[in-house]
Amino acid sequence: MVKEISKGYMGKILWVDLSAGTLKEEDISPQEYRQFLGGYGLGVKYLYERISPGIDPLGPENIIGFTTGPLTHTSALGCGRYTVVAKSPLTNTWGDANSGGYFGPALKSAGYDAVFFTGKSHKPVYLYLNDGMKELRDASHLWGKDANETEDEIWREQGDNKIKIACIGQAGEKLSLISCIINDKGRAAARSGLGAVMGSKNLKAVAVKGNEKTPVADEAKLKELNKIVRDKFSLKPTKFQDLIGKMLKPLMPLLFRLKVPLPPPDTKLVNQIFQDYGTSGLTSTACESQDAPIKNWLGIAYQDFPMAKKSSNISDDNVIRYQVKKFACSKCIVGCGGIVEVKEGKYALHYGHKPEYETLASFGPLCMNDNIESIITANDICNRYGFDTISAGATIAFAIECYEKGTLSKAQTDGMDLTWGNHEAIIQLLKKMGERDGIGNILADGVRLAAQRIGKGSEKYAIHVAGQELAMHDPRLTPSLGATYCTDATPARHTQGGAGYFEGEAGLFKSKFFTGHVFPEMKRYEYENKGKLHMFQSNYVHVINCAGMCMFYPFIYQDTPLVEMINAATGWNLTPDDALEIGDRIHTLRHCFNLREGFTPKDFQISPRAIGDPPLTAGPTKGVTIDIDTLNRAVYLERDWDPVSGMPSEKTLQKLSLKELVSDLMVVKK
Repeated sequence: MVKEISKGYMGKILWVDLSAGTLKEEDISPQEYRQFLGGYGLGVKYLYERISPGIDPLGPENIIGFTTGPLTHTSALGCGRYTVVAKSPLTNTWGDANSGGYFGPALKSAGYDAVFFTGKSHKPVYLYLNDGMKELRDASHLWGKDANETEDEIWREQGDNKIKIACIGQAGEKLSLISCIINDKGRAAARSGLGAVMGSKNLKAVAVKGNEKTPVADEAKLKELNKIVRDKFSLKPTKFQDLIGKMLKPLMPLLFRLKVPLPPPDTKLVNQIFQDYGTSGLTSTACESQDAPIKNWLGIAYQDFPMAKKSSNISDDNVIRYQVKKFACSKCIVGCGGIVEVKEGKYALHYGHKPEYETLASFGPLCMNDNIESIITANDICNRYGFDTISAGATIAFAIECYEKGTLSKAQTDGMDLTWGNHEAIIQLLKKMGERDGIGNILADGVRLAAQRIGKGSEKYAIHVAGQELAMHDPRLTPSLGATYCTDATPARHTQGGAGYFEGEAGLFKSKFFTGHVFPEMKRYEYENKGKLHMFQSNYVHVINCAGMCMFYPFIYQDTPLVEMINAATGWNLTPDDALEIGDRIHTLRHCFNLREGFTPKDFQISPRAIGDPPLTAGPTKGVTIDIDTLNRAVYLERDWDPVSGMPSEKTLQKLSLKELVSDLMVVKK
């Protein structure tokens, strides 16, 4: 009997039992693909079924998976991403992390849509896949090496630098709860602390290569859709638009201070910024608008980190002057990444990746640091050790405030003078965190545990949701982002969708939604009636992520034909509403994973400071306190989840075909 394989997929996954040292292939049914799409959608389905509630995330019972989507390793533009999934050791909730580069397509070229690891190896190992060959190899000689060294050594051993590698550095080996997984020497599956899960299993790396092609249902249609995207992304601002943009930039501090409404960003202008600068082109504007948190969420834009004197030093032209060549992920025509070099000085660096906005903001305004060369170095240290730059920068900002407030003494900081903007101390402390040396050992697991270890009221300075440090976007400017931070299964994440993407000039979307649904323009500080928009947008983002597409594509070009691309690859006939239902199913099952772990809405409280409690006394968000409870309640009610218990109604579970899968949760409820 011929196995039925869905187009857009390789049709099988690999299970690796690290305890036994065995590898086993498993076929996936077309129905599973159709229901869960791929990425963390497929991941949560398998982990929900095979992980028992209450397991230790750093124990052998946890499962870690590397997953791809139906558009990964096809000709679809912007679709080179993969997702890592596991129970998070940082939050003890559902955990996933998304990365670009070239690893995801290479995994599919090796013949698999996903690979899952169970158990724990008795010694360090790495998985090697190459055109039908699959084996676990000794990694004892790699243990202790950073991510770049690991990649180079595997290339040297195999005599092949075309092998794509996802690995951990020393932070993951030492089980840092803010450690991540690195591929391509600078792309990171960063959030949820999943590098520690690899470390706990003695899994150093996954190295993949192959020549298998992903079967596509209608390649001609996919090429036609690619042309639409390519043509749109080739558009540049007119000379007049460019002139207006240059004239407005020096006026932005005044416009933000006066709270003058700005028009929504033009697609051509956003495209130009991303192609010229990547996300580093957003830094100074984000600081001045108060989107970027400043001084551990206490600072005021124009007073503490003004564009003219500070934030411009770590933005756009002052970043790319170190860029020696662009870096584009697989099948990408934007090329927002870059390879940088610092030629001389204390932060001299021969090769590194250009820091993204989140990194620039976390090691920049959050720590009051405007030394760009130190941030380039911090980014490189994080890439080598395998740290989530958001969490690492936020943890250092927390430590600086502890030092300022006297809850950390100079003796406790190993003699370091942890003052705001002291870039030399920031770099020294980051290295100590990577080695778990002295004060670094206290801080290596993020702000929540650090505050518990330090005590003395330091929890007030630890800004997080459920243990995960907030992304570098401020809910006081974009209130519904706070609801995303609190109601998504992976807390404190800015890449999970929601109504915040539509609110004021902070959002790229306005009223038109990709389904043809039209929503009235949402006023930023109105809290009622945002639940439907929030649900629609978050469901859509799950489709983007699980299909394998980079979020920048539908963000830059709102009409990116994502659903049509999925249909062309798979041969399905999804409507936009069908796609939203898949996103809803994925969102709900991730949430049910957390419910089964014993978490309810009250466990996802955002730090008061981040919602304006107390409010700032000046700046664009002066006097703002977010009504986070109303926002969160609207999200729960729109999804037909109980706002207190978090439990979805039986009707909702039935509609999403999840009732049988989460039957154990239903038993617990009763």
